[in-house]
Amino acid sequence: RCTASKNDLRRSRGAMNTLTCVCGTAGSGKTQVILGMLQLARKRGTPIGACKPVDVGDIDYQSQDQASDAECFQETGGMPEHVSLINPYLLNESLPPQLAAERDGIAIDLKLLETRINELGSLYPRILVEGPPGLLTPFVESRNWLETLQMWHPQLIWVCGIGAEDLELSLLSLHLLQQSGLSVKILINNSKGCRDRELIQYQWLTLEEKAEASVLGFIPYFKNDLVGQMCSALDGMIEEPWPNLETS
Repeated sequence: RCTASKNDLRRSRGAMNTLTCVCGTAGSGKTQVILGMLQLARKRGTPIGACKPVDVGDIDYQSQDQASDAECFQETGGMPEHVSLINPYLLNESLPPQLAAERDGIAIDLKLLETRINELGSLYPRILVEGPPGLLTPFVESRNWLETLQMWHPQLIWVCGIGAEDLELSLLSLHLLQQSGLSVKILINNSKGCRDRELIQYQWLTLEEKAEASVLGFIPYFKNDLVGQMCSALDGMIEEPWPNLETS
């Protein structure tokens, strides 16, 4: 077993520097953004890794005969690692992580999550980490996702959907992230197919002005080939070979 100093991402600058956490509200399209980035990295000849530390809804995956998000990361990213490294905890019910873990009779171990992410970080130049929806819902060991991000201090991408509720929740979340000393870049994702150009423009300008954060770009609505289309959209937004989000 690794020593605590190697497990703890707070003490391992190398591990922290390779993390990009993709966050956002429920239904904003975080998973699709990560899949698009994985495909884009392979297209550019610099494969990267991805991780979903805690996922919920295994019952739904199985009842719908659907691949889990981690299995999709594995396939799209060409990751040969076992799925349990990519997703250490897959909980049965579609509930907040802490409650889902309690229902399954287990406790989520933060050190285990850090060890798995560290292992992936030793294999890839960058690791994309999909966070849970929201920032303040309890996540692991009485900590919420925001407190976990404060410990890890990764690069951050916030995925924002289109609409009044998405805008309000994103503004509140971005304010909390910035108050915590975390820098963040924004992707606006039209995952629901909004056709109101004035609303889209208003949301873009409002996010840049009120959140005081730069918008990497706007992802249009796709009906088919979601991952391929996402990859193409991101290709024009993200510098090669891989973005340094602190300076882009």
